[in-house]
Amino acid sequence: MKTIVFFDINGTLIERDERTDLPFSNAVDEVLGIKNAMKDVNTAARSDKDVFLEILTNHNMKFTEALWDKFVDAYTLKLEAYKFTDVWRPNADAIEFVEKLANTSVYMSLITGELSMGAQYKLEKIGLWKHFKSGGFGEDGLTRSEIADAALEKAKMDIGDSIDSIWVIGDTLLDIKTARHLGGKVISIATGANTEAELKALYPDDLINRFEEIDINRLLTEQ
Repeated sequence: MKTIVFFDINGTLIERDERTDLPFSNAVDEVLGIKNAMKDVNTAARSDKDVFLEILTNHNMKFTEALWDKFVDAYTLKLEAYKFTDVWRPNADAIEFVEKLANTSVYMSLITGELSMGAQYKLEKIGLWKHFKSGGFGEDGLTRSEIADAALEKAKMDIGDSIDSIWVIGDTLLDIKTARHLGGKVISIATGANTEAELKALYPDDLINRFEEIDINRLLTEQ
């Protein structure tokens, strides 16, 4: 049986708090020359480029590819500068769960609005990057559904089109919608952007607070 488990990053594998987006926000402020340019911008489950576009709109600025490239260069330097700080920490018991799942036949991938370089910096910091075979990232699409489609296509390139089961694990309402978009099931973890009550309202297949609550056998056998 071929099973794919897609993970979100922020609020799921990485603890989400006011420090999580510091490299991104600092790069934005530097490039735009505006202090606290991201104020009141919700980044949860969105692509980095989509967030950047909203910030520009909020400050009556026009998007250009040159400006985006300038931001990406600045963001790269900020990621490197924060690499040895504690801005990225594992969420709940994410490390133990991912390492356990890595010893099964499950194909693990990512669906995140992060640019791939940001995802790599964050997950290398907590020692999990090596466990993910592929992923859909911020450069693969502007919307979550576009990114999810790209992630699925990359997975199929590795394991073929015959997939028995798709699961998405994430902390937001959009992760639930993404799972439905892919025709899969979803495990919502109430440690991030949305509350337990908000997540329940969209009827996830499972709702957890720690990864140890997940029945791995269910992931391996349930279609």
